[in-house]
Amino acid sequence: MIPFSLENMRKCLCGKCPVQARSSCAAQLAAALEQAGPLAAPPAPEAVPGLYCASGAASCPDLDLQEMCACGDCPLFDEYRLHQARPLGYYCRDGKAQV
Repeated sequence: MIPFSLENMRKCLCGKCPVQARSSCAAQLAAALEQAGPLAAPPAPEAVPGLYCASGAASCPDLDLQEMCACGDCPLFDEYRLHQARPLGYYCRDGKAQV
């Protein structure tokens, strides 16, 4: 299981993923997190436009799932051996990793 933590949020590549590059919903969530400034604890998973491998499918309805997933390039993918988990990517669509 991948911890939903600030440390993992900082490593997460979802914000740079082509799947959510044109998502206004993800952009609004990211802006709200940025305005919150330094956080002592992670916010609620549904308020974070990323770390889907830990939290589950995205709440944003406007992700472009025709774009290539970047999960395999994420440092968390190797760190938590997600190549051995299911699903293998598109956690934003298919839910959190089951290791």
